[in-house]
Amino acid sequence: MDTTSLIYDTLTNLTNAEPNQYAEIRQKLYDQLNLPFDKKFALYSSVLGPVSAGRLEDLDDAVTKACKILEKKPS
Repeated sequence: MDTTSLIYDTLTNLTNAEPNQYAEIRQKLYDQLNLPFDKKFALYSSVLGPVSAGRLEDLDDAVTKACKILEKKPS
């Protein structure tokens, strides 16, 4: 599965899940992408957390934002 599809599926799962399932869903994404801490933090604070809280409702925009975070080179 490509990264974009994986992110989209994760965001869809988060919007349909109960709050007690959020951490498990996020961790599955982190593990599948083998992400370093800085990428996990950036994804959580900019995309995954807001989607879970219902503050980001346009999933296509959220996927685009997540892909941009993953493409950034570490500074």
